[in-house]
Amino acid sequence: MAEVGATNAQLDRIEQGLSDLRALNTQILDRLTRMEERQNGHAADLERAEARIARLESKVEKVEQDAVASRERSHYQHKTLFARWSGLKTVGLLLLGAALSMTGKVIANAIRGL
Repeated sequence: MAEVGATNAQLDRIEQGLSDLRALNTQILDRLTRMEERQNGHAADLERAEARIARLESKVEKVEQDAVASRERSHYQHKTLFARWSGLKTVGLLLLGAALSMTGKVIANAIRGL
């Protein structure tokens, strides 16, 4: 009988060890499940962040294109205005030269006439 009692005690210890292992296994599976849920949550957050970055990137590109186009328009307008003012200055200098030339002739004729 002593052998049967020792065997039962050994079986009880083995069963207790298996029960402890099952409990640990359950804890590990629960932790893995929670980790997977957190990982899925982080993946969703990353996808939202990537989508937002893509939207912001397209907005920045549009703003850059608008800025370049605006700069080119401004440069073109500046060149156009500069050319117009240059033309007006040239015409003004021609008229001033003609007026001074006529004034000089009138004064020269007045001096000769004296």
